[in-house]
Amino acid sequence: MIENWIASFVSFLLSVVGVSSVTEGTIIYVPSLDHRFVVTLSCVDLVGVSLWGFMYVFLVWVYINLEGRPMTRRKYGALGVVGFVAFFLANILRMFVEIFYLSSMGAGYVNILSQWQAFEEQVGIGLMFATFSILLLGSYGMLRKLPRITPVDLRSSGLKGTVSN
Repeated sequence: MIENWIASFVSFLLSVVGVSSVTEGTIIYVPSLDHRFVVTLSCVDLVGVSLWGFMYVFLVWVYINLEGRPMTRRKYGALGVVGFVAFFLANILRMFVEIFYLSSMGAGYVNILSQWQAFEEQVGIGLMFATFSILLLGSYGMLRKLPRITPVDLRSSGLKGTVSN
């Protein structure tokens, strides 16, 4: 069901940029290429999206702890959800970019299809790194405004741990 939605969304994006396409369930047919693209969302895709989201939240956690800034578990959970959604949408954007690039090549797309796996990986890694960088820069911009925790704050809050003077 979600693959149908992804196919419709990618087809919509293609129509916005002027590439005619028809969605048939999980298949996107591009008449100008006379080629059908099958939209699949496998377990590997979901694990990859989750792993990117985990790395994002982990780096935010490292920054928060090194800088001594407060953050609740709920905010970490919200960052995890934002990260998962952002990388999931980046995965959909990857599908769109691949089809758009092939349609802009016209008749020469057959050469790319013979090396499709390498092409697909290059586009995917590039978009995921771009998404990762944008999320980290945005988070850094927001999180650097948080107040720092001082040793006095730790004593008064009742948190256990060592406080150096």
